[in-house]
Amino acid sequence: MEQQSYEFKASNIAAAKKKGLETLGLTEEQAEIEVISNGGIFSKAIVRITPKESSAEEVNEAAEKVEEVKEEIAPKKATAKASVPASDEEEKVSYEVLKQKLEEGKVFFADLLKTAGGKGGFEAHIRDGELCFYIGSEDAKRFIGYKGETLEAIQVLVSHFINQKNEGPHISVIVDADFYRERRKKTLIAMARRLATQAFRTHREIALDPMNSYERRIIHTALQNSYEAETRSDGEGAERHVVIVPKNGQMSYGTDSSFRKKGPSRTKSYGYEKRKFF
Repeated sequence: MEQQSYEFKASNIAAAKKKGLETLGLTEEQAEIEVISNGGIFSKAIVRITPKESSAEEVNEAAEKVEEVKEEIAPKKATAKASVPASDEEEKVSYEVLKQKLEEGKVFFADLLKTAGGKGGFEAHIRDGELCFYIGSEDAKRFIGYKGETLEAIQVLVSHFINQKNEGPHISVIVDADFYRERRKKTLIAMARRLATQAFRTHREIALDPMNSYERRIIHTALQNSYEAETRSDGEGAERHVVIVPKNGQMSYGTDSSFRKKGPSRTKSYGYEKRKFF
């Protein structure tokens, strides 16, 4: 099957390559990069990035593993929610429990990385009530995968291990590698704001590519207070995606509904002398 390609623009070729690789969560070895335009004074450089077949296979394996684990976890979650009162669901996990689960998670995480062929270098700590695992070895980028799919699969596996015998509230687990999640978060927020402006100006909804729940939440949060657009999620399963909806019908400037067509109305100077700029 032919691999999908993606084009990225920036002020120069190096910046476009970096932008594309970070957005897709790939290294140069995992992608085929084609220069479409070198750019110029009035135009941007454009590169086309195509994930290599080996990367795609890795993504498919990771995605399949995620779905298998989700299917296994779903019935357990439903049973747990049915038996636990709502007030207990909001209960915070004690530091002693988090510390114990972190130590158990370290052993599982080390074995998981070793099985996957990694060098085993990672850090683990408790932050804001979450268990955070950071892969920092030389081959950390290979654990990211296409658009973070491999990283997401690892996080699902670790979260399942931590919570499978946990009788208390659900413990949140975050797995990151090479600061991918932080870089991806910044990229998604910038993209969300840019597309919100585009949707507002064109009066058209914009459907994004399918994303996991973590990335969809970033988009929703980034635009929750936007005056230009709001968001909703559409689709099911692997096709679940965010749609950016313009707020054109709700936007107003004063009482003049023709602001966008004619610009703001003339205002009085209230005694101040008009200034001329030369």
